[in-house]
Amino acid sequence: MSKLLEGSVAVITGAGRGIGRSIALAFADAGADIAICARSETALQAVKEEIESKGKTCVSQVVDIADPDAVEAFCAHIISKFQTVNILVNNAGAYLDRGSFEESNPEDWWRTIEVNVRGPYLITRHLISAMGAGAKIMNLNSGKGYSAGQNSSGYHVSKAALKMFTESLANELWSRQIEVNTIIPGPTATTTLSRQDPDSGVTTEDILDRFTNTPPAGLPAWERVKHPDEVAQLALQLASYPTGGPTGQVFSLARRPL
Repeated sequence: MSKLLEGSVAVITGAGRGIGRSIALAFADAGADIAICARSETALQAVKEEIESKGKTCVSQVVDIADPDAVEAFCAHIISKFQTVNILVNNAGAYLDRGSFEESNPEDWWRTIEVNVRGPYLITRHLISAMGAGAKIMNLNSGKGYSAGQNSSGYHVSKAALKMFTESLANELWSRQIEVNTIIPGPTATTTLSRQDPDSGVTTEDILDRFTNTPPAGLPAWERVKHPDEVAQLALQLASYPTGGPTGQVFSLARRPL
């Protein structure tokens, strides 16, 4: 594989499994050194070992991205180790609130906001001083942030806020030649989609098989569940654009209007 990111440092949150893991490994294959965080130490260690087996440096830390002290310590460690950050992928997220608003759990509703909005804000705020011209910020969003639904109000609100955060940051940082964009994977074969325990042993292939002939409920027949590696390839494309590439834009793998 072409070393498109040779000499770069990439930070990926929520990298223990699923999309975050795929992005971290794809970026390492492309030559980047990597910093990753997640809440599962076991999953995080496995990804770190895979990255290091590719000959790349990897900083990893168990972090709750909604915790200001934990995020600040993680970012300080990254800057101390690498001095600079070229790519930031805000991938970590929570989808705790799936029912009606009236039946929602206030703690789960607010926790969703904290992880999906406060988390990207905190890590971006602490790393921005280490990012220079040509740096890329990618925020993983959802179609639910672009249209109202009849349930999961906390998730809809959080992703709508992330949309505006991305666009505002793109406007603010263009003069520093830092590009900020949104990635919307569409339905992807992760345990978030299948609503299964990530420690249950279910594999990406198991989830893909489950939805081979029938898309998830509420989606049109022409929608397709993607492998996390497909999302990683889109992220790699954005990460490798030369300075002056797109900013404030939405890049989606969905197969329907959002």
